[in-house]
Amino acid sequence: MENSLLDQLLAETRQSKKHTDKLEQINKAAIELFSEKGFSNTSTKEIAIRAKVAEGTIFKHYGTKENLLLNLMLKFIQVFIPVMKEDLKQKLEKQYFKDMSSFLNYFIKERIEFILGNHDIFKVFVKEILYNDALRNNFKHLHFNDVETMFYHYFDIFKKNGELDDIENEIILKHMLKIVLTDAIWVFALSDQYKTLDVEKWTEKLIYEFLHGVSSN
Repeated sequence: MENSLLDQLLAETRQSKKHTDKLEQINKAAIELFSEKGFSNTSTKEIAIRAKVAEGTIFKHYGTKENLLLNLMLKFIQVFIPVMKEDLKQKLEKQYFKDMSSFLNYFIKERIEFILGNHDIFKVFVKEILYNDALRNNFKHLHFNDVETMFYHYFDIFKKNGELDDIENEIILKHMLKIVLTDAIWVFALSDQYKTLDVEKWTEKLIYEFLHGVSSN
């Protein structure tokens, strides 16, 4: 992706009939501050100061800080999750993987690069999806069938060459996401460990933990 998710979110704002430069400034300032301080610790006054607008402008457009967050995150879910899926699909289709380890190594490192390139909005999204029922409900309605099919294709290949046990693909995928996502959420969203992360060692650890549970070896 040439532009970050935040750039695309702001571009989506610009296409809105309600777009104003002030609205774009508010959205950008809100994402930055929610990432830096957390939603609860950020005030509308702080957003207004960083956006260089009157605090009343925020209330005019959104009514409440909660509505501002919900508006930003719903746009993220509805527009950019599909973009992220397509981005991953296209990148994987261009690669050749000799084994499961090389597949996971590429997938994990490529997603690290993606997350770091969109760290502010990723951090806000993860934190709020954990605690916001409205966001979680919208997230549940998204379909990831095409991504599942893509992963299942690779799992079947690695089963045939004897690397993976003959386990249902759904179970293998859940196992992979449980290991990778749990660690990624902690390292990149809930702590500052990513700042001193040894990517090679971290990736090796995740691959070992995954293969230890599903490898026929």
